[in-house]
Amino acid sequence: MSKRKWLETSEYICLGLSVLGTIAAAVTQQVVYAAIPLSLSMALNLANRPRFNYSSSPQQIEQLQTNCQNIKDNFYQIQETIDTSNQRLQQIESWRQQLSQIIDQRIEISLQKISTEINQFNQQFQGINNRLTELDNSLQNLNQTIQQHGEELNNVQGLKSEFSQFDQKIEVINSRFEQIEISFKDWNETSQQQLAELRQNQENKNLEFAQISQQIEVFNSRFTQIETSLQQFNQTLKENSQEIEKVKQNQDAENSKFNNLFDSINQLLQALDVLTELDTSFNALLKPLETENQSNFQISPNYQENLEFNQALPTTSLSDDNLEKLVFVGTLKSHQDKVLSVAFSPNGQILASGSDDKTIKIWDLATQQHRTFKGHGESSWSGGINSVAFSPDGKILASGSDDKTIKLWNIETGKEIITFTGHEEKVYSVVFSPFGKVIASGSKDKTVKLWSLETEKEIYSFKAHTDDVLCVAFSPDGKILASSGGGNDRTIKILQLAENTLRSITVSSDWFTGGINALAFSPDGKILASGNQDKTIKLWNVETAEEISIFTGHSDHVCAVAFSPNGKILASASKDKTVKLWFIDSGAEISSVKCADDTVYSVAFSPDGKILAAGSGDKAITLFPCK
Repeated sequence: MSKRKWLETSEYICLGLSVLGTIAAAVTQQVVYAAIPLSLSMALNLANRPRFNYSSSPQQIEQLQTNCQNIKDNFYQIQETIDTSNQRLQQIESWRQQLSQIIDQRIEISLQKISTEINQFNQQFQGINNRLTELDNSLQNLNQTIQQHGEELNNVQGLKSEFSQFDQKIEVINSRFEQIEISFKDWNETSQQQLAELRQNQENKNLEFAQISQQIEVFNSRFTQIETSLQQFNQTLKENSQEIEKVKQNQDAENSKFNNLFDSINQLLQALDVLTELDTSFNALLKPLETENQSNFQISPNYQENLEFNQALPTTSLSDDNLEKLVFVGTLKSHQDKVLSVAFSPNGQILASGSDDKTIKIWDLATQQHRTFKGHGESSWSGGINSVAFSPDGKILASGSDDKTIKLWNIETGKEIITFTGHEEKVYSVVFSPFGKVIASGSKDKTVKLWSLETEKEIYSFKAHTDDVLCVAFSPDGKILASSGGGNDRTIKILQLAENTLRSITVSSDWFTGGINALAFSPDGKILASGNQDKTIKLWNVETAEEISIFTGHSDHVCAVAFSPNGKILASASKDKTVKLWFIDSGAEISSVKCADDTVYSVAFSPDGKILAAGSGDKAITLFPCK
């Protein structure tokens, strides 16, 4: 191929590339894609043309100018196309921005709507929570109201029973008075006859009969006084029977009235004692006469027994085979508020008591002297002592208080040794492990904690209860820790310390009276006793967690339970103001005694099992002998 042909071919190729470059420039807005092929095409076109002479080739020059003008027009067209494309792209970009703004606005509106709906849902959910809280509070208030009404009904029933007893006793007294009056009339007639005979036959005894007449006048005046007192007594009883409804609102005033009634009865009894003495005197005077009617001057033995009813402590028993009855032996009084806990030292020589007056008393049972430990509640208004416990060696006393602390005391010096802090609410129960190195505590904050005496720190804590932890107890071998929950919990938790496993026993399904106030292990560790707010005592098999038996007899919450050292008897204290003893094997009630005028909060056996101590709301500790 000649050089000229090759240049022409190249020129056509460049023209084709110019067309493609123009299209590319229009699309990409880059002029260089069109300019370079056009420049090459023009250069090749010039190279392919022969040299010309301006004078001889004007046509060629014109043609060249025409070509240049065409090329220029093509450039302008391409530029216009590019400008048009740029305008369209700008318009598209503006549309895209508008569309993006619209989308952003729609998204923002949707988010605002969603946020508003979420806020409304949260408000509705909060309202539901508030309603649930109000319902819970209403249930608690209802529970308290029911308990208050139950206490009032129990008080009224107790008053009715006491009034019925009073009526029975008054009927007995009235009947005895009638018998005495009849006997007196018969005796008066007989004595007149005898006096007439004595005046005729024995003038030397006129002085003695004059004395007898004076005694008879005194006797008649005494009877007149007794009849007046009886009328006043009956009138007072009638007035009191009409005011039973007022007893609910003013219990203390009614108690004082009852005390006045008892004083009146005692005065009547004293007057009857005087009558008995007068009768004895008449018998002595008339004995020489040896009359047949002498028996009319004697008062029957049954009457004497009736006169002594107010001097004996009212005890009851459901078993005729009792070896003994629970009889009051003495009281220890020094606390200024209710006694919530009592505990014997391991040697049985000391009794510790904790009270709501923020003090601990250490009683020497031989001398009944006491020492006082103070320290709880010094920095707060609440500091009542809810629980006390001796260490196994008897040298240390632990106390749990409303001030959220547990304190250890040196028994010999009375000084505070350690104060454990960690509970967020009042401490209801404390107990030493059998080896004396660990203390367990239960609190209103729903937790059970273990404390080390060696490190003086908390070593373990668990929160398995859903209500207050009212009591904790170690098994005799120290391998098990039992804890009991309040009314909303209704369970006993059994913690195996070595395996760190937890079992649960549901004691009651009653929402209002399902709490467990007290726990106690039998000496062999096989039985766990629970004192419950549903007025029952239940025995549980520790190994299987099955219920063994249930003791019923209390008329209100059972506040405390305790096994005797031989494990054959169980003692219980109740809000119904009584202490009861039960046979473990048969479940029979041995004895029952009303030892206080208020709730009995705690009981404890001495280590030898010979004494039972009971702490109550009347600020006293009552001691009973148990042979």
